[in-house]
Amino acid sequence: MTTYIALLRGINVGGNKIIKMQDLKTMLQSLGFHNVRTYIQSGNVVFESDEESESLLSGVIERQIHEVFGFEVSVMIRTLAEMEEVLANNPFPLSEPEAFKRWYVSFLPAEPSAEALEKLRIYEDGPDKVRFVGREMYVLYEVSVSQSPLFKVPFDRILGMTITARNWNTVNKLVAMGRME
Repeated sequence: MTTYIALLRGINVGGNKIIKMQDLKTMLQSLGFHNVRTYIQSGNVVFESDEESESLLSGVIERQIHEVFGFEVSVMIRTLAEMEEVLANNPFPLSEPEAFKRWYVSFLPAEPSAEALEKLRIYEDGPDKVRFVGREMYVLYEVSVSQSPLFKVPFDRILGMTITARNWNTVNKLVAMGRME
């Protein structure tokens, strides 16, 4: 059985696309997933499954959310091993826990095209820093997300795909949850 982490995009934000975590957990259990655990209200789920296709899993979860809750939600899936790589590939060697609040990882369904990466290269070395490693975009904000000029950059449109972001503390917590049996 493989441990997976599902990251739902845009739920429980600003009173929109409301899903109670217990209801989400129950829905995922009804799909036959095992050891389902959620973390905070922003749509983070750790579960186990015999299924080996991440794209199949995300599609099944997206369809079930639409059927049960009545709206569309993009779901990014990573194995526990892939999430551990996200931690290991970190391009910003920070050690101060306070800095972790300004550090985010955006999860993409596929690696960005060379064309998209070229368009985003201008954001690599400003006060806020962006780095791409595989299917992840790491961002270190100088002050905060809301005070950053990057807040207005349409990354989804430039990349040509839906993305979802989590702060560094959340990514670490999800990996820790995935390691627990």
